[in-house]
Order: sequence, then structure tokens, then C-alpha cells
Amino acid sequence: MKVHDFAELPRALAALISLLAVAAGAQEENETRYVVGRNPIVSITNKYGPVTVKPSENRQVVVGTTSHSNRNKFVNEQRGNRIEVRADASDRGSALVEYRVLVPSDAFVSLRSSNGTLRAEGLRGDLVVDSVSSPVEVSDITDAHVHVRTLSGPVTLTGIRNSHVGVRSVTGNVDIRNVAGPSLEVNSGSGRITYDGDPGASGEYLLTSTSGDLDVSIPAKASVEIKARSLKAESDHGFTNSDTVLTARQKNLLMKPGIVNASRFVLRSLRGKIHLKRP
Repeated sequence: MKVHDFAELPRALAALISLLAVAAGAQEENETRYVVGRNPIVSITNKYGPVTVKPSENRQVVVGTTSHSNRNKFVNEQRGNRIEVRADASDRGSALVEYRVLVPSDAFVSLRSSNGTLRAEGLRGDLVVDSVSSPVEVSDITDAHVHVRTLSGPVTLTGIRNSHVGVRSVTGNVDIRNVAGPSLEVNSGSGRITYDGDPGASGEYLLTSTSGDLDVSIPAKASVEIKARSLKAESDHGFTNSDTVLTARQKNLLMKPGIVNASRFVLRSLRGKIHLKRP
């Protein structure tokens, strides 16, 4: 190494330290609290990163933000029992703003994002999620109405009980695990739909995909009635010989005949395959 290279070393180190200091200064965390009444409405819009919503332990809405740019702007508004929060930024990116929001468990929550994972966990109020390409993760929901709309983002529903659930996706996959309630309706254009779990005794489940496959796995102990329709006439099933199959294109499969209380599945795919399992 030449002598002048050593002379440049302190200057390079100083520049690096300055750069790291600027980067550290750009990350800023804030928290805002709002007192609300019963059944508040909370709307969160973030086009620049993830949103996580969990229940609070009181009648407060706690909005926590982490900003990774000094060009971010946060707009928080309270009008009576309604809270609206959103992020604006002059830069573009999927990791500029992070939201961590605590809401009363009975809150009506609306989440919107074009990128960045949208998570809702442990809520007891109604939930509406709108996503472009953002992954959607909804878990541990009880006694609610859940509506998810996405263009290409994957959707994961886990541990939802006694709730009405509706999902519409254009190309995103939909993964459903341990969801049991009065109704579940999923429509996907080309995404795969997966259902795994015990649906309970009296639910209505409608799973429809235009060109994506349907994978359904239901425990053998569960009483269910299944109607499967595929224009490709390609359906794999792991049922016993006692199950009734009407035609190759339309299958009416009644598990445990004679049982009155049974959840009903209607599976439809225009060009995809339908796979049925009874482990």
C-alpha cells in the first residue's frame, strides 16, 4: 500500500462515520395515544411498509410508528370515536414506515397497503383488509366479520373462530388453517386455495378458483358434506369406499351419512385440480 493511501484512511473513516450517523438519525420512533369509546373505528393506510395490529388492554388506541426516512409525514386524526392514520412520503419504498397499532378488541379495523405485510392478531371486532401486493396475515380472530381483498398478495388465515370470512384475490394464494365458523367464502383467479382443519358442525364453506388448484384437508372425525366441481374432471380424493361419488365432473361426497349436523363445502375450479384429503 502506498503512503498516500494511508493518508486517505482517516478521511474515509470520517466519511463512513458521518454516513452511519445520518442513517441512524433517519430512524425515528413515535407513539400517540387516543381514548375511545365502545366499538371504535380505526383506519390505517400505509403505502410504505408493514402494519401490525393487536388488541390493547384498555379503551385506548396506541399508534406506534418507526420512520426510516426524514421525508416521511404522518397524518393522525381523531373525530369522536373514529381514528384515521396514514403515512405520506416523498420517497418510494416498502420499508420506509412501520406501524404498530394497539386497538380495543371490539374495534372495527380497516387496513390498506400497496406493499409491506399487513398483520391483524387477536381482535374481536370486524376487520377489512385491502392489499395490492402486500402479504396479509390474519390470526386469532373471534366473533367477527373478516373481509380481505388483494390483487397479488398472498393471504394467510389462522385460528379464526365463530366468524364470517370473505376473501377475494386475483392472483394471490390463500392459505386457511384452523378456521371454523358460520361462513367462509374464498374467490381466487389463478391463486391456489388451501384449507386445513376441522370446520366444525354447521359451517358453509365456498372455495372457488378459476385456474388455481384447491387443496382441502379435513380430519376423518369431522362430519362434512362436500360437493366438488372441476371442468377438468381431475380430482384426487383420499376418502373411503363408503363415500358417494356421483360423476367425474360433479362429486357429492357425504362424510358419515345420516349425520344432520355437518359443515358443507362447495369446491369449484374451472381449470385447476381439486385435491381432497381425510387424514
